[in-house]
Amino acid sequence: MIKNLVLILLFTQVINSTTLKELIDIGLENSAVLKNSSLQIELMEAKKEESRAKKFGEVDLVGGYTHYNLPRTLAPIVPSALSPNSPIETTQDLFSTGIQYSLPLFTGGAIERQIDIDKLAKVALEKRKNLTTREYIYNIRSLYLSGLSIQDLIESQKGYIQTLERLKEIIDFSVQSGKKAKIDYIKVDTTLKSAIGKLNSLKSSLKMIKRKLIAITHIEQIDQLEPISVDLTKNIEEPNRGQFNNLDRFKLQDLEIEKSKRGEERLKASLKPQISLNSYFGYNYDIDDSLEKKQLWQIGVNLKWNIFDFKKSDLKIQQAKIAKLQKVIQKNRLSEDFKKLLAEALNRIENSLAEYNTNLAQLNLLEETQKIEEARYNAGVATLNDLLLAKAKRQLAESKLIESQYKYQNGLYYLDYLLERGEIE
Repeated sequence: MIKNLVLILLFTQVINSTTLKELIDIGLENSAVLKNSSLQIELMEAKKEESRAKKFGEVDLVGGYTHYNLPRTLAPIVPSALSPNSPIETTQDLFSTGIQYSLPLFTGGAIERQIDIDKLAKVALEKRKNLTTREYIYNIRSLYLSGLSIQDLIESQKGYIQTLERLKEIIDFSVQSGKKAKIDYIKVDTTLKSAIGKLNSLKSSLKMIKRKLIAITHIEQIDQLEPISVDLTKNIEEPNRGQFNNLDRFKLQDLEIEKSKRGEERLKASLKPQISLNSYFGYNYDIDDSLEKKQLWQIGVNLKWNIFDFKKSDLKIQQAKIAKLQKVIQKNRLSEDFKKLLAEALNRIENSLAEYNTNLAQLNLLEETQKIEEARYNAGVATLNDLLLAKAKRQLAESKLIESQYKYQNGLYYLDYLLERGEIE
């Protein structure tokens, strides 16, 4: 029986089967969550370039039209224009066009700090996408293992039903020949119907698992799940705690701390003198009776230094410092929670392996018990209840063996997820 079970679990080849890798590949390609993460990364890259472009200032085309109730000069009056021989050109309809350029000469490093923040934010988004991808892969794997477990339970249940059907035929013949009481036929028939009901319930559960897999991967159809090999002899070594900082989940916290630090520096930079260059070149036009124009240009340097704002800036800096401390505390808490999750994952693997070995030994024992009860029943020294109970116990042990095997493999997948092992696309 064990040999047949191993064949069912490891070597069954199913026509039109769907592999785990196929589901993961299709899911990664179609996942809306991962696509949104990619767009967020592109958005942050554009924001970073926007911050960098601020270092080069901006050029604007400007223009305007104004009607005055009294004439205005086309250009500012300078001393040379006050001569009696120098006419002053005026207009009531003034139209102007020009180009102006403004450039931040010194911001105390505020622009540079914002660029740093945007860079860190982009890397943080990439780390989050990696973690989301790994979680997504684990969810597919977990569902796939649940489906495989149910799929194998269905095959096991079919074998149990076939055994009951053969026993029913034998008892029916014995009843017809007067060797067995009709009550035995009724008992085995009732047990058979119960087993068929259990089979239908398993099929319904498998359909639900397949629907979930179809929903999260967007695959068109799943007929059968291709079996995978589960290595129960693999040695599980406890990971080196010193390597935790190399995990993306911890690097992400470091990035958040660094972002908070850069944000504090940016606020401090805003308290320094802000120096900018402003220039303009253009023309003023007289459009009353004749199209006359005056050329104008100017260039200047402006200084702005906030020397008192009723402690508003100081309060913002204090908030930034608190935010940075919160990020540090969050990392420490993450470390504590992660160690708990890791301990639980290792314990889950150890327990499932122990359960498998226990269930395997129990199944071997119950198979021998079933053979003995069959011989005793055929010899007339045991009741049908004893035989049916032996078969039910063996079937239950076989089901537990299947479930514990996939529970062990799911534990390995969860450990891989926590330790961020395996390549992701």
